[in-house]
Amino acid sequence: MTTFRFLSLLVFFVMACSCVLAQVPDSIRTPNDISKDRFNMTDTANVPKKERKRREQKEEEQKPVVYKDSARLALEALTKKAVRRSLILPGWGQLFNRGWGYVKAPIIWAGFGGLGYSFVFAQNNYSETLEEVRFRLANQGLSQNPKYPDYVTTEWLIGAKDFYRRNRDLTILLTVGWYALNVIDAYIDAKFKRYDMSDDLTFNIRPTLMQAPGMLAYRSTPVVGLKATFSIK
Repeated sequence: MTTFRFLSLLVFFVMACSCVLAQVPDSIRTPNDISKDRFNMTDTANVPKKERKRREQKEEEQKPVVYKDSARLALEALTKKAVRRSLILPGWGQLFNRGWGYVKAPIIWAGFGGLGYSFVFAQNNYSETLEEVRFRLANQGLSQNPKYPDYVTTEWLIGAKDFYRRNRDLTILLTVGWYALNVIDAYIDAKFKRYDMSDDLTFNIRPTLMQAPGMLAYRSTPVVGLKATFSIK
C-alpha cells in the first residue's frame, strides 16, 4: 500500500512539473511584452491602436516630400481655370486657352444654337400632334387643328407624335454630350499648353558632296548626293 501511494505521488509530481515546463514565455507574457513573441518578432495584431498609429505617423513623416515648382503649379492652375470657365459658360474655356480656341468657341456656340432650335422644333410639333390626337380620340376622329385636315389619319398623327418625342429626347442627350465635349476640349487644350507645339522641329533635304566609299580613302572621289537633316531648334 505504501508503495502504491509513493508511485501515485511520483506520477502526480511528474505531471505537475511537465505542466509548469510547458508554460513557455510565449504563452505567459506580461502586458509589457505583448508585442513580442519568443522569437523576438513583432506581433502587429496585438500592438495597441495608439502605438500602431504613432508608428504609421512616424513612417509617413520619414517619406520624402515631393515639391512642385512654380511653373508646374501655374500650368496646373491654367488647366483648372479653363475647365471651370467651360463649366460655367461653354466656349469660355476655349477663349481662355487662346490660339485655336478663338475658332473653337464659335463652333461650340453654333452647336448649342442648332441643338436648341432642334429641341424647340421637336417640342412644338410634339405638343401639336399630341393635342390633335387627344382631341380626335375624344371627338370620334374630328379634326381640330387646320394644320392636320381630316384626310390625315389618327394613326399617322400618333406616329408623328412619337417621332417628335424621340427627336426631342435625342436632342437633350446630344446637348449633354456637346456640353461634356466642350469641357473635355478645354481641358485637353489647356494640358497641351505645357508642351512646346511650335514649329521647332524641322526636316531639311538639300544637295551635298559626299565621299564615295572605296578601298583607299585618299583615292575616293566626291560625288553629288542628298543630305537629310532633322534638327531641333
